[in-house]
Amino acid sequence: MLNLFDLTKNRLSYPFTRDTLFLYKQVTKQYVDEALLKSVKNLVPIMIKKEFDKDLNQYLDYLNPLRLLLDWFKKDFMKWMNKSSLCPTCGKTMSLRSVQGNSWIVRGVEYHSCFHCNYSLVFPRYGEIENISFNRVGRCSEWSFLFGAILNSLGICTRVVHDFLDHCWNESLIDGQWLHVDSTLEYPISFNNTKYYEKNWNKKYLIVLAFSSNKVMDVTLNYTNMSTAVCERRKKQKLSTISSIQNYYDKL
Repeated sequence: MLNLFDLTKNRLSYPFTRDTLFLYKQVTKQYVDEALLKSVKNLVPIMIKKEFDKDLNQYLDYLNPLRLLLDWFKKDFMKWMNKSSLCPTCGKTMSLRSVQGNSWIVRGVEYHSCFHCNYSLVFPRYGEIENISFNRVGRCSEWSFLFGAILNSLGICTRVVHDFLDHCWNESLIDGQWLHVDSTLEYPISFNNTKYYEKNWNKKYLIVLAFSSNKVMDVTLNYTNMSTAVCERRKKQKLSTISSIQNYYDKL
């Protein structure tokens, strides 16, 4: 578990944990780190950077640059890490052992082993964006942490969104609106498609939060057409209020 100061007087209800909120605060702090942003910007192909250097003012102006960036990131730069992976040597399913990390920098380590041919693979779960950019492998958290940093480096204010179920993505401030951006999905599904998860993945939200370095926002209603069902789940769980979550987040 992460070694944080005592916040027991500000206890929050399920599904919030101190470790999760602390992780998102540390990740989004990196979004305002000039040295980090310079580093990740250097990863982006020059052709794509030139598209972002154009005078982008309106929603339609961003479509081509974002499409190019999303396609490059998904198809050329990052690699997806399956929870249940097949051995690249013999094709058999590998076993998985997970070890929890002791800091947000290394959230945990997965050890994938093949008992048939003794092949092994180690997958560190980083919260530190520079390490993610070096490894270039991960699942939705690694992808969204790094992609959010890249967008910020290109001048697009971006935050991390977590659904407290099994997925996270980004939101970018474009033409005065916070818009959904998911680097794990194919374009155009990956952009401004807020109801996709509920419709196609049968999501039953309790809460969806958007994180920046100093603010937490409840954005659940943007991602659901079933607000009544969401409210009923919240009543049943006695969910913490957004003000209490923000108060907790401020003290981390």
